[in-house]
Amino acid sequence: MGDFESSNWADESFADNYLEKADVFIPDRDRMFELMVSVYKHFSGDRKGLSICDLGCGNGVVAKTILGYDPSISATLVDASEAMLDKARDNLSGFDGLSYIHSDFQELIDGCNDTGIHDAFVSAQAIHHLTLKEKSSLFGLIFSRLNNNGLFINIDVVLPPSEELEGLYFDIWSKDMILKAQEAGLGSFDPQEIITAYKEPVNKPDTIEAQLDALNEAGFESVDCYFKHGIFVVFGGQKK
Repeated sequence: MGDFESSNWADESFADNYLEKADVFIPDRDRMFELMVSVYKHFSGDRKGLSICDLGCGNGVVAKTILGYDPSISATLVDASEAMLDKARDNLSGFDGLSYIHSDFQELIDGCNDTGIHDAFVSAQAIHHLTLKEKSSLFGLIFSRLNNNGLFINIDVVLPPSEELEGLYFDIWSKDMILKAQEAGLGSFDPQEIITAYKEPVNKPDTIEAQLDALNEAGFESVDCYFKHGIFVVFGGQKK
């Protein structure tokens, strides 16, 4: 399973803690989900019965958000953790037309597993675990598995382009996390622990510019960053 088995995400207790406090760790999470749906709605128009693929699906929250807008969608959910796929199955038990693939990104890139052809690929807080070369390969794979007029939308963290901006963005992130923790009634909360975790080698964020360039090189059009707040972004492109 590539690097997954040696990462914190292979530890179910770590993953559960992340999911429990995701709205604190990612302060703009709800807003980014709303923007993902807005972008999906704009590009899909009135078409119904479309197929989406959620890469690194975790507990299925992204697919569930889009299915909440359009239940006619069929969805394929991909994750390297069987435990996360089980949580996604439970979370999406009220929806039909779902399939699940146990795979990490490297296995997809290497052709060991096939996502199938879809009208949209979505992902949230997962692709930053790849190097830029691997990201580029994944973007190329996504493009090849999209129908015409298909869409890719990614919610993720990016690398600040300078140390000065990194300091600014981490300060913004820290203050936002503290506020969210207070709102959630978590009491004492140290944002530095999360920022330190972000800096661990398992995370390989690249600048937004580098990733937009990689999407363009893969063949995507209408490539853009739809939202950015510090290190958090929503970006993507379309296959015409």
